[in-house]
Amino acid sequence: MNQEGNENWSKIRDEMGLSMEEGCGIYRTPELMQKTVDKLAELQERFKRVRISDTSSVFNTDLLYTIELGHGLNVAECMAHSALARKESRGAHQRLDEGCTERDDVNFLKHTLAFRDADGTTRLEYSDVKITTLPPAKRVYGGEAEAADKKEKANG
Repeated sequence: MNQEGNENWSKIRDEMGLSMEEGCGIYRTPELMQKTVDKLAELQERFKRVRISDTSSVFNTDLLYTIELGHGLNVAECMAHSALARKESRGAHQRLDEGCTERDDVNFLKHTLAFRDADGTTRLEYSDVKITTLPPAKRVYGGEAEAADKKEKANG
């Protein structure tokens, strides 16, 4: 609780949210994801200089929000690095760059595990998905979903 600095946790949190929305929203490009990775690294450095103004030991929301922000930055970094490395589109991860607009089950039907190494870098590993009930299938929405429904009804 004696941390002194010149950074405000709420400003860093707001910048983190904007950067994640811009670079790691549903529709993603490598350039915007990389910009987000870089911004998060900057925010991690600034986080080291957060000032905790409330020094009370009871109901200290300033301290609580600062702790939550630290964890949020760590999760955001894992998400951004994982998104950048996943060269496919799947679910709410839709890449717009050529060669990455479709699902790639051969290379990416995997769980992404993110680790922070001692030097602060993010390391990614993967583990296979075990399919126990339903096989993976393309998700379709809007007009494409309506067309698929009509086709299914006509065939069966």
